[in-house]
Parts: sequence; C-alpha cells; structure tokens
Amino acid sequence: MSRAPLTILVIFGAAVWALVLSGHGWALPLSFFTPLSVVVAALSILMVLWEAWLWRLGLLHPWPVSQPVLRGTWRGVLTRAQGEPLPIFLVVEQSFSRVATRTFTAESRSASIVAWLDDVDGDFLLTATYRNEPDLLVQHRSRVHRGTVYLWVHGPRPAELRGCYWTDRNTKGELHFERISQQLASDFTSAAALARAAPAVQAQASPSSLRSLPRETPSRRVASD
Repeated sequence: MSRAPLTILVIFGAAVWALVLSGHGWALPLSFFTPLSVVVAALSILMVLWEAWLWRLGLLHPWPVSQPVLRGTWRGVLTRAQGEPLPIFLVVEQSFSRVATRTFTAESRSASIVAWLDDVDGDFLLTATYRNEPDLLVQHRSRVHRGTVYLWVHGPRPAELRGCYWTDRNTKGELHFERISQQLASDFTSAAALARAAPAVQAQASPSSLRSLPRETPSRRVASD
C-alpha cells in the first residue's frame, strides 16, 4: 500500500475512534489528530518490513499467517513421461504478497511469467506459468518453450514439494523437490554448490531418488522440459 491510501486509512480510523470517544462523552481537542503523520510513517515502515521478512517469523505460523514459507533453493527430480529422470533445482523468491520461481537444469533455465499460491482444502498449491530457455548450443534439439507447473505444499514450513508439469511441446511429467537452503541460487552451478553444502538436509531426505542425485554438475546431454 502506498503512502496516500495509507494516510487516508489512518485518517478514517482516527476519525472513527474520535467519534466513538465523543459518543461516550469524551471532549477531544484538535491536538488529538497531531500524531497522524508519525502514525502513517510508522505504519509505512512496518508494512515494508512485513512485506519483506516479518511475515516469515516462525512465531506467526500457522496463526495468524497461514501462508507457507517457500523462499529458498530446492533440489529435485524431474521425471518425464518419456525419458530418464533429470536433476533440477527450484528457486523460490517470496514476499508476503508475491511469489516467483526459477528452475535450473544442466542445459536450461526457466523463470515464472506469473506465479501464485492458492489455499485448497487446507493445503496450499503453488502454481506457475513459466518460460524455459535452453542453452544456445542445444536449441537445435530443445527449443524455447512455455509450460505450467503445480506443486503441492503441506504445512507452514514444508521440507518437500510434489507436483506435475506440462508444456507447449506436448511434454509432461512429475516433480519432487526438497529444500536445501534458504539462500537463493542464481544458476545451476550455485544451486549445486548449496546442495553439496547441505549434508544435514541430504541425510534427512527420505526419497532415494533425491539422495542419489549427482553432487557435481551432470554431463550436458539432455535439456529440461
């Protein structure tokens, strides 16, 4: 919320407060409204901090904030309807009102065009429509394309995400991710480095497919869907 509507909201709240007090016999001087600018400034700072990180504090989950905290880097497996499983990393950038995703494989990267979280029967569903761009030298066999991904989220601070995807290349498959870091990787190499630096997370991962992922950058033979 920008400063102008926030100022209007504070003035309205102060006016209602003053009317209620007046109705109970309180005599209010005009100085009652003097702190308005200070209140607006304080609320503006609070809203900026809330949007950026305050909402992620553990003591606020699952009440009053039910929205899960997904921000960070996730390691996963992309299982295509046809073809071998493919190592993939997911990076989620998240504030209180916005979420965006990026994915990295050895030969491609994608970024969400639009992404959002929906509450579905008590669980959250992360949905993203994305644009995938393979590396230039493999685009002769793997063209730029778009797709949509659904990832189910369980709990306020989930450790795993599961879902599926499909693309305009008529490909589809399943996805399974585990969180490896709260840091945001910038590419496949940095994401792999975060995965290697998270032995505790690797030891707790239950799916054997995730534990068996290569610790080093895999050979560049196949592009992601």
